[in-house]
Formats: sequence, structure tokens, C-alpha cells
Amino acid sequence: MIDDAGLGSGHLDWEDIRAFLATARCGSLTGAAQRLRLSPPTLGRRLKRLEDAVGGPLFDRLPNRLELTPLGRSVLESAAAMGDAAAAFARNADRLAAAVQPVRVTATTSVSAFLTLHLADLLAETGADLTILSTRSALNLAQREADIALRMDRVPAEGDLITRRLGGFGFTLYAMRGLRDDWSGRWDGTPVVGLPETRRRPSQSGWLDDTVRDRGARIVARLSELPMRLDAARRGMGLTLLPCVLGDAEPALVRVVDPPAALSEDVHLLVHRDRRDAPAVAAVVDALVRLFRRHAEALAGR
Repeated sequence: MIDDAGLGSGHLDWEDIRAFLATARCGSLTGAAQRLRLSPPTLGRRLKRLEDAVGGPLFDRLPNRLELTPLGRSVLESAAAMGDAAAAFARNADRLAAAVQPVRVTATTSVSAFLTLHLADLLAETGADLTILSTRSALNLAQREADIALRMDRVPAEGDLITRRLGGFGFTLYAMRGLRDDWSGRWDGTPVVGLPETRRRPSQSGWLDDTVRDRGARIVARLSELPMRLDAARRGMGLTLLPCVLGDAEPALVRVVDPPAALSEDVHLLVHRDRRDAPAVAAVVDALVRLFRRHAEALAGR
């Protein structure tokens, strides 16, 4: 018996309705089974249960395709509405879940260190629990490996992403006060804590190596991570390359040269379109925009 909504009044299983919707849209059992990741016999049993519930066949089985019967067309309208409602429910449930889950922000080590300096402000402004993932790896926003990505210069060209430039990020050389009195000329024999060696140009490591060679300094160690280089500079082990926003904040350190334009990078915020309107994610995005705006001069090294 079919009621006014188009579906029978007997017991209905949502999985059977999903099977019917997929079959109606694909026009074949094989295509629907692949879409739902079911075996054709399992799909057939679900369709048979739904046909028993609504009181008649839903498809005419033709040699190379399935066609909806008049009953099937009647049921399809109601089933499609149920499918739309289920999808809307899933999206809403996802947004509600996101509101109580930590917002995951992935960034380079330099940007992560800047965020950590202002973590209290971010927490106070957003009310969100934050997870900061310091990594050079490009975590997949579509697969929810992170909610927000902060990237230097290289922005993905593909994917359903919303991108926003946050501002410039400057770098330059720093040394412990008193390491040298004069940085204007050659630095003969001056110890330098370098980055991992690379042949890539342009790059921060390449720029530092070229500067060391041109000024007559010498690299005494190479440290891959920013916190290690910062600690080495504080201990007077040599000059090193640091983000201006961190180096300028260290009373024990002085700038060796003005921030070179070649090392200035733009920071971009990336968020997947499906996540942008989640309340907690939107709050963190807005707070990050404000944070970079407030500290634009310090970040650029001006």
C-alpha cells in the first residue's frame, strides 16, 4: 500500500531506500553496486525488500538497462527527498561535531613558532581548542588531515580550497650581542650556524651559504630546525638565519644585516570550502587574519 508520501506504510529500511536511489540514478545493478560498494546479490536483496514493502515492482528489467515502473517513479520522488534530508543532516552533524573538536592548523616551523607566541590571544578570541601541527608536509585538507593550512609562497593550484594572503614574513641574520663589533665588511672566520646544505636556488639555505662564502665566514654546524638554530644563536655559537618576528624579540640577539628582499615570503591561509563555515573553523580563520594584520610590521621585519 502506497501512502500520500509515495512510500509504503510498512517497515522501511533506509539502506534499502539508498540502494533504490543509487540504482535509479545509475540505471543498472552493476553501477549501483559499485557506487555503494555492495555485491550485486546484496543490492538485489535490498531492492526486493523495498519492493515487498511498497507492494510492487520498482523497475522493469530490460536487456541492457533498468527502467522505473510507474510505481518506481512515484517512490523516487519521495526517496529523493529523503536522500536530500539525510545529506543535509549529515552536513549539519559534521558542523556540530566540528564545534566541539579541536581545530587543526598546520604550518611551517617558523609560522608555528609565531602562532605559539600568541597562542593565548588565539584561544581567548576564538574559544576553540587548537591543535598546531608544525610540519613541512602538505597535509590534505579535503581528507580532514587538517582544517586550516598556513603555507609560505607555494599554494596548491588544485582542490576546492579558499585561499587568502595573510601577509609577508621576513628573515635575516642574527647573532649574539658582542659576537662582533662591526658587521659592515667581511666576516673573516666568523662562525655561522647554517641550514641543511642544498643546491637549490633560490632558497634560504642557498642564500646563507652564498653569503657566508662572499663574506669570508665559516659554517661550523648545520641545524635543520628553527628552535635549535635560535638556541645556538643565544649561546653565542655563531650567527644564523631566523624569522625577524622571532629574532627581533630576543634581547640577547642583534641583526647582522637588514632583511633581504630575496628571503621575504608571503604567508597564505588555505581552508577547504566545506569547512569554512564550520563555526569553530571560521572563528580561527578570522582570528588568524586579525593576528597577522596586527603584527604585519614585525612579521615583515620593518
